[in-house]
Amino acid sequence: MTLRLLAMAFRNLLRAKRRNALAGGSMALGTAALVLASGLADGITRQLSDNLVAIQTGHLQVVVRPDDFAAQNNPFDAYGQDRLPDARALALRIEEEGRQAGVARAVPYLFLRGSAVAGSRSSVAWIVGISPAQERELRAAQPPAEGIFLPEDDPLAVYVAEPAARKLRIGVGDEVSFVVQTPQGAVNSLDATVCGIFRKGAPWYDNAFYVTLDAAQALVDWPGGATNVKVLLEDDHALPRARAAVEAAVDAVQPGPLAKGTRVRVESYTEAGRFSWAIIQANEAALVMLSGFLFAAAGVGVVNAMLMSVRERTREIGTMRALGMRRSRVVRLFVLEGLALGVVSAIAGALAGGAVVAYLAATGIPMTVSSLAWMVGSDVLYPALVPESLLRATLSIVLLSTLAAVYPAFSASRLEPREALHHV
Repeated sequence: MTLRLLAMAFRNLLRAKRRNALAGGSMALGTAALVLASGLADGITRQLSDNLVAIQTGHLQVVVRPDDFAAQNNPFDAYGQDRLPDARALALRIEEEGRQAGVARAVPYLFLRGSAVAGSRSSVAWIVGISPAQERELRAAQPPAEGIFLPEDDPLAVYVAEPAARKLRIGVGDEVSFVVQTPQGAVNSLDATVCGIFRKGAPWYDNAFYVTLDAAQALVDWPGGATNVKVLLEDDHALPRARAAVEAAVDAVQPGPLAKGTRVRVESYTEAGRFSWAIIQANEAALVMLSGFLFAAAGVGVVNAMLMSVRERTREIGTMRALGMRRSRVVRLFVLEGLALGVVSAIAGALAGGAVVAYLAATGIPMTVSSLAWMVGSDVLYPALVPESLLRATLSIVLLSTLAAVYPAFSASRLEPREALHHV
């Protein structure tokens, strides 16, 4: 019986080609738009997450925090004057004890707040001590727009963010001096030569200056120390197990003594990069809002098409009712028409939208909006064709079309045979 009704539903759809083409086209367009929006959102989320993990926090981060630490807009504000002593040894221990739990690498960093001076000009400076070789290995290094990346064997080289270089009016080969205050209260300085300039990074990297880890430790008189250790995993899914292993390694080392009111914490990238993670969540919320709009637009098209179908087929419905078709069967017939129209339209729209997303994922979309470029860490946005998003968009439109046919179906079932047969 259901197969017979389904065949009848398809025949009815084919009889009113123009009307159903308009309704189906709106649903197909809505599906394609939803797939494209999902691809863009998934691409932004993926690039932002990769940027957050690779450049800022790692999957996990070992850091000294105040007990009352809260979210910061500037991640550099999160690092105080407490340090992790013998950070390289701690990183090696984390790698050894966490390997079975999915830990790939552990890398120490030293973040310092100070001043940069070039001639008569000065600026606030965020000085970041890194291991250049490890940065290259982990593909976390910002590519140079001018010059070269930070050399491993030059403690007097500095790699500068373009906004900072522009503010100080310095270029490759120019000298810049750094002044910082040590935890002991002394004032130390370092004269360095610009080896390269990079453009990428979030706004809080506008005043970033990269030097070797050894140079940063010497500048602040923290031999062997670091403000944090970035931990990268083989797989995101290993995060809970890896976190437990890292915490055990940290407890075994017992880094300290620490200032009163502070403690060593192991944080995930969602905790360490609160601001960036908030952007990811805002991006997902925007997708939900857009999806709701597209669903509503497609739903209006389906409801109008089915109501028109009821109006145009009033005499036909009256004939079916007069021949003994039950109201429940009339309802099922119209619902099946909505379902069939939704399936065909959604599949067509998903294929079209998926093809566009696949093409853009291969070619990329140039980023003309600078704020979005720094957010994803690239001048090019690569949408992501995620099977789950594709399936979700298709099933959502199918469900919507089916539900949108319910009211017109009940409207058709309520028609009395006598009234319907006399309808002009």
